[in-house]
Order: sequence, then structure tokens, then C-alpha cells
Amino acid sequence: MADVTAAMFGGALGCIGPILAVGTGYMCGCSPDSRGTGIEVPRQPVGTIAMFGALICASSAAFGALAFGTVAAGVAVGAVASVLVTSTSVNDMLHRREVLSHSLEDTGYERRQ
Repeated sequence: MADVTAAMFGGALGCIGPILAVGTGYMCGCSPDSRGTGIEVPRQPVGTIAMFGALICASSAAFGALAFGTVAAGVAVGAVASVLVTSTSVNDMLHRREVLSHSLEDTGYERRQ
């Protein structure tokens, strides 16, 4: 029973982490929009990343709970996996911002504030 409970917590962390991180990036301007610039830098589908993050974190949390025998240890393993998935998502978002800013500088395009 501990593996199922830990898997549910781990899956929730793995799903919510990338969505919150990328959503915060959109609100703070860390993920600029490329529409109207003539340069297409595609965004990663955050929903797909979140679902695979939930799958990865739930399975790692279940294995952690089975290995250590407690729900808390399983949730901790799932939380570590969630941090890894979320950091990958944020890294992609920041890389997209860098590529877009360098491309805009090369073309001489000025963004309106």
C-alpha cells in the first residue's frame, strides 16, 4: 500500500512541477513569444512534459517506497525525480529565450515594449 500512496504523491509532483515552472516563466517574461518576428522557435508542449514527468515520478516514487518501506521515502524519491523533470523543462524554456534573443539581434528586429 505504501508504494501506491507514494506513487500518487510522486505523480502529482511530477505533473504539477513543470506546469508551474513554465507558467511562472510565461508570466515573468522568461519565455518570449516569437509571433510576428519572422523567426520560429517552437515551444515544447508543456502538457506532454508534465504527463511524462508524472509517469517518471510516480514510478520512481513507487520503487523508492518499495525499496525503503515507507511512504515518506517514496515521496522523497518522487520529489527528487520531479526536480529533475522540472529543471529539464525550465532549461528548455531558457534555451528557447536565448536562441530567440540572439536571432532577433542578428536580424536587427526591435521588440515593442
